[in-house]
Formats: sequence, structure tokens, C-alpha cells
Amino acid sequence: MAYALETAQSQIQSLLEKACSSSSFEMKNPPPKVDADLAVPLFRMAKESGKNPAAYAAEIAAGLELEGTLFESVSVTGGFVNFKLAESPFTERVFADFAENGEEYGGSQVGAGRNIVIDFSSPNIAKPFSVGHLRSTIIGDSLYKILSFVGYRVIGDNHIGDWGTQFGKLLYAFDVWGDRQQVEANPIREMLALYVRFHQEAEKDPALEQSARGWFKRLEEGDPEANELWQWARDASWEEFQRIYLRLGVKFDEVLGESFYNDHLDVVVKNAFDQGLAQWGEIEALPTEGQGEDEAGDGEDSKDVAQEKVALIHLDDHGIETPLLIQKSDGTSLYATRDLATIDHREKTWKPAEILYVVGGEQKLYFRQLFKAAELLGSKAKCVHVPFGLIRLPAGKMSTRKGNVIFLEDVLEEAVSRSEAILEERDLSDQEKRQIAEVVGIGAVKFADLSQTRTKDVLFDWEKMLNMQGDSAPYLQYAYVRIQSILRKASESVLVAPVDPSLLTEAQEMALIKALARFPETVGNAARSYYPHLIATYLVSLAREFSSFYKAVPILKTEPASLAATRLELARRTAQVLQQGLGLLGIACPQRM
Repeated sequence: MAYALETAQSQIQSLLEKACSSSSFEMKNPPPKVDADLAVPLFRMAKESGKNPAAYAAEIAAGLELEGTLFESVSVTGGFVNFKLAESPFTERVFADFAENGEEYGGSQVGAGRNIVIDFSSPNIAKPFSVGHLRSTIIGDSLYKILSFVGYRVIGDNHIGDWGTQFGKLLYAFDVWGDRQQVEANPIREMLALYVRFHQEAEKDPALEQSARGWFKRLEEGDPEANELWQWARDASWEEFQRIYLRLGVKFDEVLGESFYNDHLDVVVKNAFDQGLAQWGEIEALPTEGQGEDEAGDGEDSKDVAQEKVALIHLDDHGIETPLLIQKSDGTSLYATRDLATIDHREKTWKPAEILYVVGGEQKLYFRQLFKAAELLGSKAKCVHVPFGLIRLPAGKMSTRKGNVIFLEDVLEEAVSRSEAILEERDLSDQEKRQIAEVVGIGAVKFADLSQTRTKDVLFDWEKMLNMQGDSAPYLQYAYVRIQSILRKASESVLVAPVDPSLLTEAQEMALIKALARFPETVGNAARSYYPHLIATYLVSLAREFSSFYKAVPILKTEPASLAATRLELARRTAQVLQQGLGLLGIACPQRM
């Protein structure tokens, strides 16, 4: 059964198709001054009919028969036909939707029977989890939850960056300057220090770059010493990552890493040459974006191939002037080689309807190259780049290579600490305060990011990111907690009284009902566009509507008991949607605050 708002929109579609002999209509929310719930512009149809838009809209509206629909009236404003919902039938339909769908209200089976692979987070080993990794991790996790909620079978694949030239640099740095005991005491931060030192020394002595490439070649060829150091760095890194993922509540179905595909790379290169797609050549300049940049913008693979003979795929005939590099002259692989092998593996393993890459917008060119090359090599998978803006420091973009990063764990600790300070005077045990502070603090960090349009850059700002007031996760969590408190206070007589939606006639009640009715549509829009912020924005609006409802009408102290029971049910369903919506953003709700 379609949801209430979806049914209402379908009814408008049917009415206008008959009246206008057209099937293409755009539905909008009318401005506040118009007493209506949905509006349809008819300017295009009026132009095609050679009529004044207002006159045409009035003519169409006059012939609409609303009997048997969820609407009570129709009006005209300029070239818009406005539809006003019949409140009692619509309210009953919304309550029926909740009764029928239960805790799954808002979800659907749009994606039933189809698989989607989401490539997200994908940090590089031997580097700390910085705040720069946050966006891919939580945007990808939210999309995982949203797409699962609308019926897709989602496979979350953490394509760990554990291969490439940068590991040759790390191995060289460890061999020359590393102290095993010191590194083992604090593996990730010490490895970062070695990585940064390599780049500082290489600026003075460029010959170090060739030495690092030699170490990576040893690694690709299976050299025992190189492999032992690499495996140790990988294990230490994954242990660190797991701690962060556990704290963020993020899980994956697959964690393979680039190294998994090492045995498949020769096949990729051979196929490219056999099909006449690849050739040996030289490049005089580096690509201006993408091509293997990690979240911190290092792009190590690309930095090592200028002015040397490389295997590349020209894509000029497909509107892409920059060639895709797939192998260096010494036979070592590149980021693109491994990505092409990954696409092939994912396609054969999961037969996905789509493969989503939740990666920074700086790699737009790279993914155009990669997807086109995969297609030319025979891939049938639909690959989609889901770009997002970078988190930038006030002084500029973060770079692991330069060492100017902010560690994600430090951000989380600061958020939890600030939450604990807010809870200090509450009548809660110390254990409860810590547990609630963890949920509230991490929720605040996530919401500060996910509430923004993902394609925009985010300037890192402690105060904004950890803001506990206003349009924030704590504001939404508190609305949920307030409703739980109301539910606990309900008397037995109210709890057993019948729920009668027809009793809800106050303006604030209707506004809240209509807000709840928009949740399924919001989830569907977020799933189609890959924009989690649509849900975040909706939840803030819903919480405000509940606040107005709570202030305007008594919930428990009202007669008859059936009215109190019905208002209580409306509050309970609001809490359900708040919890579900926040859950789709990867944010939990505490029971107390």
C-alpha cells in the first residue's frame, strides 16, 4: 500500500492527466500564505494551449472532481492549482500507515532484488584516522542504512589503501630512521612521523624517491623483508581503525584492501593491451585532480610518473583529454590498475545494480577516466561517483604528507568531553553520564557534517562541529527523550483508551501529522539523490513541529481519555520517526539526557 502523501500525489496526477491531457506534472509545496498542501504549476500547459496561465489554471481547477480523494478543496494562485487535504481522512490514512508498517514506517521495497556495493571510508594504512576521513566514513555509512531501508541488499566494502608507492616511502623511512621499539609503542603516530620525515628529506634529496620506489617494487615482487614490515604496518593500522569504527558504530561487509588484487593486476594490463586500449607513452605533466589521491590529498601514485614511460589508456575519443595511467615503466602498478581489478571482482562477486564510490569531489576527473576505461574493457557495472567536499583547516586543505592533520579520535574525545560538561549537573550516575555523553557527543559530530549538503567543502571549526544547541543532534535527541518521558508518565486509563484519529483537529496537531507524512518521501528522495542531509533537514523541521504541538495542546491532561491516548500515540510516532531518521544518519538516541 502506498503511503498517505504518495497516494495524495498519485490522485493529483490522475486528476490532472484527465483534465490536461498531459502526464508530466511537478508538485511543489505552496508558500505559507496559500491555504493548501500541494501545488502544481501549469505554465507550460497554458503556453502550449495559447492561454493566460491564471485563466488556464482556473479553467482546469473548475473541472476537477475531488470526491473519493484525500482532498477537500482546490484553489488557484496565478498559474498554480493548489490542493488542500481533507484533514480527517488524511489523518486516518497516516495512522493506518503507521499501523501497517510499524517500525519500518518510512521504508519501502523500491530496491528489492537488487544489490548495491558502496565503497566508503577506505583509509590508508600506516596513517592515523584523521578528521579528513570522517566524511567518506559517515556519508557512506548513512547511505548504506538509507538504501537498505528502501529494500536494496547493500554491500559495504572498505577498500583499504594498503598498496602503492607511499608504502615504499614508509618502508624506506622505517629502514633508515625507524626505531622498532619506539614505533611499536605508538605505531600509527610514529609511522606518520616517519612518513612526514621522508617527504621533508626528499625535498632536499630527490633521489630518495627512487629508493622508495625500489622498496615498493620489492613489496610487489614478494620480498620477505618488505612483506614482513608491510604486514606488521597493516595489522597495526587495522587494529587502530577498528577502534574508531566501533566508536562510530560503523560496520562493513567486506574489507579486502588494494593488496588483495595484486595477483589480478597483470591480467588487467594484458587485457588493456590485447584489446588495443593501452599503449606505452610519456606524460609531461600530472593530472590536475584525482588519480589516487587519498582523503588527505596526497595522490602519491600520480606524483611518481611524470616524464617517464608508462602504460596508459587514451580517452580523447570519449571527451576525456587526460589519459588513465595503469602501469609504470618498472612494472609496478598504479591506483587505477587496482581499481579496475576491483570493479571486475565486485561485478563477478555481487552482480550489483550499482557500485557507489563515496570519495571526495577532487577525484571527479579520475572517476570519469576509471569508469570509462572499465566500460571499454567490458564491464557492465553501473559505477557512480558520490562526491563530497573536503574538510579543510582554516589555513588550507589537510595533507598527511605535510603533517597538518587533526586526528579524528581527538575530535571525538573533545565532543564527548563537552557533552559530559553539559551533563555535569544532571541527576545521573557517573556511568550514565559517560554513556550518554558518548552518544550525544559523537552524534553531534556526525550531524554537524551530515546536515550539510555533501558536495560543499566544510571548514573545520571546533565550535560549529561540536555545537550542542540549535539545529543539532542533541536538539533532536532531546526531543526524543522528552517524548519518552511523556510516555512513561501516561496513566493506565490513557494507555488503555482507544486511539481515534478523528479527534485530532487542532492546527498544531495537523501540522505534526503532515510533517510525519513527509518522512517516507524524504527517505525516498535521499536514497535517489544520495543526499543524507535531506533527512537531517527534515528531522529538524519535525522536531520544531513537535515543539509547537507540545506547547499548544495538553497531551496527558485532557479529556476524554481517548483524546489523550490519540495525542500520546501521535507523540509516540513522532519519537519513532526521530529515532528512525537519526538511525539512518548513524546517530543513536539516549533514553535520558
